[in-house]
Amino acid sequence: MPPGRNRSRRGADHALVLGAGISGLCAARALSGFFEHVTVVERDALPEASGVRRGVPQGAHVHSLTPGGATALEELFPGFVNELAADGGTLAGALDELDIVFFGSRLRQVPLGQVLQVSRPFLEDRLRARVLALPGVSLRSGLEATAPVSNEPTTAAPLADGRSGVTGVRLARPGEPDSVETVAADLVVDAMGRAGRGAAWLRSLGYQEPATTRLAVDVAYASRRYRVAPGALGQAKGVLIGATQAHPRGAVLTQQENDSWVLSLYGFGKDQGPPGTPEHFLDFAEPLLAAGTRAALRAAEPITGVSTFHYPASLRRDFHRLRRLPEGLVSVGDAVCSLNPIYGAGMTVAALEARALRSCLAAGVAGLPRRFYREVARAVRLPWLFSTMADRSMPQVPGTHPAVAGLLAKSFRATMRAAAEDAVVATAVWNAVSLTGSPAELARPRVVASVLRHWSPGAARRTAPPAERNDPHAGL
Repeated sequence: MPPGRNRSRRGADHALVLGAGISGLCAARALSGFFEHVTVVERDALPEASGVRRGVPQGAHVHSLTPGGATALEELFPGFVNELAADGGTLAGALDELDIVFFGSRLRQVPLGQVLQVSRPFLEDRLRARVLALPGVSLRSGLEATAPVSNEPTTAAPLADGRSGVTGVRLARPGEPDSVETVAADLVVDAMGRAGRGAAWLRSLGYQEPATTRLAVDVAYASRRYRVAPGALGQAKGVLIGATQAHPRGAVLTQQENDSWVLSLYGFGKDQGPPGTPEHFLDFAEPLLAAGTRAALRAAEPITGVSTFHYPASLRRDFHRLRRLPEGLVSVGDAVCSLNPIYGAGMTVAALEARALRSCLAAGVAGLPRRFYREVARAVRLPWLFSTMADRSMPQVPGTHPAVAGLLAKSFRATMRAAAEDAVVATAVWNAVSLTGSPAELARPRVVASVLRHWSPGAARRTAPPAERNDPHAGL
């Protein structure tokens, strides 16, 4: 038994993690301190060389690890962020090395820590290597979970401590039903994504599925990677131009590993999506990026073609509200909460959930699902609230009364006008967006007073800094 593990307290020997994405790998790290063996199962046949894989269709698009996410990831993998930076990743100062325009106003530049900017394959490859280096952790790829194995309603195959519930899964090679094998486990972690197969398994086992909240956002993406001439984009390491109610399109340009840059363009609504053809890709960015930036990108060397992705709806499954839960099964990541990717919170939420899982496991595996889902509900509550409020301010997002959407839009615009000149407000906004601090900072009297002064567009114009700072298309 690896040193430092208390098997008598754990009463568990084997954990299965279904899915080798960010949430699955983080969960495997949390489990490794409590189980003798942890097996990660991945449907994809993982490529030998780094690259976007079939099971992660959004892997070609912009990914950044916020300071809040980096802190959680560092708790799980000490030294990991610096290791990625040393291996070629980009650390960008927030907000002093990032040019951020929210709701038409450029946030005041304030030094607020660093954002790790790397591609999804770069991060996932190195995270997988760290996880597989842990004692007792192994990976099986090219297999998918087809069904749970349970001792309910019979009493056969009890869990290690006699509990009833999920006791393993059936695995098979995709498209080969005759290849089914049964693998026993004391705990199964569903990290299979937003499709919610783990939630559907509850119904097959005689339990209720969790209530699901969906917010249709209908966001379309297109991304391309470039090799840019040194200095062609100035000193900044990234630019984010958010969509507005009047112009529901946005752009994110970031420097990533090995001096490559990725440009992701997006739009709300079926008529606002960016083109997937290389010859028209940069035309979409014409009203979003400054002329100098567009010129630098047109002169840059494309590293990839244009990758597209459609995100239909944000969703949250309320596992924590279920009255009955089987032992031996928990869901993590997008299976619990999937947020509009334009807010960049997905990897951060995955790390926060893994931290919660590790904390809950300290009390043992009995009763784990109930404890874990309560902690996860707390972890995702504020990211869900912030992202869905921002989405509901967009007229292209259905389901919100026009008066409410208008009020939200006016509130966001006033907040960002204040953040354009007030360092305290800019700090509060960034802490909320990056999950570094609590959105409650935005309710502090000092911040509220500044926002109220900018509630009227006329008042904002009287107090605004020079035009070139407030022009969302200035600079980058």
